[in-house]
Amino acid sequence: MHEIIRETAAKHNISTEYLIGHNRRAGVAWARFEIMWRARNELNAPYQLIGQVLGGRDHSTIMHGIKRYENR
Repeated sequence: MHEIIRETAAKHNISTEYLIGHNRRAGVAWARFEIMWRARNELNAPYQLIGQVLGGRDHSTIMHGIKRYENR
């Protein structure tokens, strides 16, 4: 999952600290949603684990982020 974070950070030219932090700017949030979606679909990672890796977020936040990314 850390590789997905690094790849997404490079793709969007955003630091990994922003992606796992609490920054809510639109560009950072969309990149974070992409990480959530990729972790769930490529690694079949549980929501709770994704949330832990992304700064201690709740599983419902991860579910919401994945849904937003899919509806994009």
